[in-house]
Amino acid sequence: MRVIDSIASPGSALGGGMKTGSGDDRYVFDEAAGWACVIDGATDVGPVRIFREEESDAAWFAEMFSKELLATPIQPDESPEAYFQRFAVRLRDQSAKASRVPLEDAPHSALPTAAAVWVRARNGQIEGAWLGDAMGIVRSPNGALELVGDAGKADEENERAKKVMKLSEAERRQWLQDTRELHNRPEGYWVFGVQPEAAGRISHVRLSGDPGTLVLIMSDGFYRLVAPYGRYTDGELLEAAAGRGLGALLSELRDLEGSPADDAEIGRFKTSDDATALLLEL
Repeated sequence: MRVIDSIASPGSALGGGMKTGSGDDRYVFDEAAGWACVIDGATDVGPVRIFREEESDAAWFAEMFSKELLATPIQPDESPEAYFQRFAVRLRDQSAKASRVPLEDAPHSALPTAAAVWVRARNGQIEGAWLGDAMGIVRSPNGALELVGDAGKADEENERAKKVMKLSEAERRQWLQDTRELHNRPEGYWVFGVQPEAAGRISHVRLSGDPGTLVLIMSDGFYRLVAPYGRYTDGELLEAAAGRGLGALLSELRDLEGSPADDAEIGRFKTSDDATALLLEL
């Protein structure tokens, strides 16, 4: 597996205005070992911060996530299912070490979470794993397309945002906190976080991985070019990434995110989201 192109661009802050730091997304890869990952840290919405470093708790968690992937790589004969069971414990342990308060005492809405999509090329296959709304598109040399991720999550979030963005700023903040309270709970939704049991909710897929296969993995902010903007289909987005490059697509994306006044109509919580992508070839 080799990296053809990469991009990571911070978007706007939850309250408006562009971020001044690196943003809450990260990408990480090991070409020699044949794996790559895009991590989308969930924007801080809790009443307190629990980490001392980085520009946000979301950025800290995404950065730690990427470093731990490199520090504790998957073994050649280890399945993704077994690896992420092991890795989820690392996420909890590293977060506990860095937190200013015991994790069990922190407000649940302040605990860090992230979506992520991970792929590995091994034995003529592509192994994929994901949790949350990060996405991957795979195109084999014969043109067949497969997804690593759940494209329906983008549409679901857009519909929620259309309703929530009509509320007052205080009401939106409360809705976001109430929703974050539900993460990694049986009655809620599942993402990477400080709860190791979330590893049991990770989705996995194995696809054909012939030489020449192209793979585009990305955060939901980059996938906006498909949903909600409808500028590309999945296949067209991958083709454009390979033909024009990720930088050109990012410029096109940012041109579509010009006015906060459109947030409720379009269905977006932030005018421009952090956008991160890796284009890979087997």
